[in-house]
Amino acid sequence: MPTLDQTRPANLSELAPVALLHIDARRRICNVNAAAESLLQLSRRAMIDRPLSEVIYHDSPLFELIDRAAREPAEITAPSTPVSGPSVPMRTICDVRVRSVDGGDFILVLGEAPARDPSEGIAGAAGFGRILGHEVKNPLAGIIGAAQLLERQGLAEQAELLDIIKDEARRIERLVNRLSAFELFSAPRMQSCNVHALLDKVIASERAAMGPKIEFKREFDPSLPDIQADPDHLQQAFQNIVRNAAEAASEDNGRGEVTIRTAYAAGLAMRQARLGSGLRRAMLISFEDNGHGIPRERQATIFDVFQSSKSGGRGLGLSVVSEVVTAHGGQIRVDSQPGSTRFTVLLPLVEAG
Repeated sequence: MPTLDQTRPANLSELAPVALLHIDARRRICNVNAAAESLLQLSRRAMIDRPLSEVIYHDSPLFELIDRAAREPAEITAPSTPVSGPSVPMRTICDVRVRSVDGGDFILVLGEAPARDPSEGIAGAAGFGRILGHEVKNPLAGIIGAAQLLERQGLAEQAELLDIIKDEARRIERLVNRLSAFELFSAPRMQSCNVHALLDKVIASERAAMGPKIEFKREFDPSLPDIQADPDHLQQAFQNIVRNAAEAASEDNGRGEVTIRTAYAAGLAMRQARLGSGLRRAMLISFEDNGHGIPRERQATIFDVFQSSKSGGRGLGLSVVSEVVTAHGGQIRVDSQPGSTRFTVLLPLVEAG
């Protein structure tokens, strides 16, 4: 009869229900577990010391994830990622994790994703991100190049508009790069950020888009400090709110107004686990328009995905706003009546540095 020590596995990774691959800095396979042999349909002997690209096709999203893990210390995750290779069964979809370890090596974790509705497509969210990156980045490069050419040939009074075109195209390019690398708005990259500078960019962009039919008013508190935030994500959230407000205010033929205010949220403290324990002061940013207002029965669901009152609208804009604000430890609310709608964003204040 075997002793207790004899019944213990020599390596706990052999009991793991997910495929584990140890990859070195040259992207060669150092070791795999039994689940990896089963998933990839190759023996350990056939895989060890081979380039990963000989086991998994070189255009796989896995290589993008490994490159990200080499740049960032955090664990990289990507749900519903297609895995394909010479021996891999077709339509293999995995939830993936990549973590960098000492010496420039990586641990790759592949867990077969549960079956999903076929209408989601083979690649799911991962495939959508890759298609988005491929199909959008090339036109953006053309837009930036055309703006730079016009800047060299154009008039001095066109410079501000051309700067907006270039800045917005580059911001969209950054967002597309992050989405195609499977980053979500729920995973912000925090850095020192000036909210007023972001709002100024949003106002300049929307003023150029809406023209003279909308008046944008600023009421900023200059004493507010910088905060820790993801500037691209936060600017996208603000832009979605301001665009909605401007479109609502322009529905009548009269003069539409959008007023943006910033202030300390008096008497309010917020708890933000992402930034450490304890209560923190809060910043208030409000966006008010003089449009028709939002029906009371819709106000409770306005931040839900696919909720839209616009003709042809997809209902994604305000759901993105809610996700971004929540990821920053903040809150958002809406108050509306005929002739006045106000969106209020509360963000915890953490002084830079």
